[in-house]
Amino acid sequence: MRTTTENNTLTIFLEGRIDTNNAAQTEKEIFDAVGGRTDDIIIDAEKLEYISSAGLRVLMKLRKSINKPLPVINVSRDVYDIFETTGFTELLDVRKALRKVSTEGMKLIGSGFTGDVYRMDEETVIKVFRPTISFDMVISKENQKARNAFVAGVPTAIPYDIVRVGDCYGTVYEMLDAKDLVSVMAEDKEHIDLHIADFAKLVKSIHGVKVDPAKFGSVKYESIGALPYLASVLTDEEMKKLKALYESIPDRDTFIHGDCHTGNVMVRDGEMMFIDLGTAGTGHPIFDMGSMYSLFVDRADNDEAIAASPVLHPFTKEEIKRIWSVFIRTYLDTENEELITKAERQIEAISLARRLFMVIAIPGSLTPEALAAMKQKLFSLCDGGLGEICF
Repeated sequence: MRTTTENNTLTIFLEGRIDTNNAAQTEKEIFDAVGGRTDDIIIDAEKLEYISSAGLRVLMKLRKSINKPLPVINVSRDVYDIFETTGFTELLDVRKALRKVSTEGMKLIGSGFTGDVYRMDEETVIKVFRPTISFDMVISKENQKARNAFVAGVPTAIPYDIVRVGDCYGTVYEMLDAKDLVSVMAEDKEHIDLHIADFAKLVKSIHGVKVDPAKFGSVKYESIGALPYLASVLTDEEMKKLKALYESIPDRDTFIHGDCHTGNVMVRDGEMMFIDLGTAGTGHPIFDMGSMYSLFVDRADNDEAIAASPVLHPFTKEEIKRIWSVFIRTYLDTENEELITKAERQIEAISLARRLFMVIAIPGSLTPEALAAMKQKLFSLCDGGLGEICF
């Protein structure tokens, strides 16, 4: 048995067989390694071939002694069956070993705040999360969020597998005969306006879906709760302004995708459905509008950003701007330029506020100059007064 300690987490690696012949010795080694520590403990069972009831009792004794959840990870299917048959999957946090997948040779079809979407084959797509996205907080919950959203009436593809892609996690969706919306629009540019109008109507419809707050957290309050992570890049005064901006957003108990843009939509038999619900929650529609604004307005004149984005690069600058124009007008159901301008100003502020978290989620993604420019624009909008949200 070997152990490692990293970031105040002790990982204990179990190997071979644990049965009545060696359970007592295994118990001694485990508790010698744990000592009296109260830090997090993980059992890595990647090389565990078999565990008997005697071995299971050792793990249960450890669970009781630390008085907190005990994750048992990388469990083979055979060993998992033992945990499940004996009921230990209800007592411990037992996680099956994830199959490993490579995206080499796969087509990149979408890219967002939390990761990239690839076409695996004709039947499946995979969302590869960025290394900084938490497995426990986001990725492991995506399947359940997708199911809950589907039951509530949100058209969504349900992921059926979680995999490892290098140092990252990925979720796999079965998408028979489906295409991503970006490809659909790129191949039918004559009807871009119709495609994006249908998308805008779909987005507006999901924003009217009420969901159980116990199953979906508030995007607003989760954002406020995460503000301390920005302490290294914001002054105390800037932090107060940002908190006040979030607090000014009305509360809503309706569905929010969390990373809503054309790269997270698949089309099958003419019907659109969402993927990537790892950051879904409840809240005001302005949060989802900010995702679209970030892509189709903030980056619309940036050649480098367009070339790097699979959501944007199939389109010309004029087409990108047209996509946003049709989207916002269809969503708001208006041609009132004054109302559109006011809404865009409010959306831009929220878009910039949320993009600040890129500093934490994707280290190195913003140069100091880009960060300074973003902050200057954001707090200029805040200082100018945004008024009550107009939609």
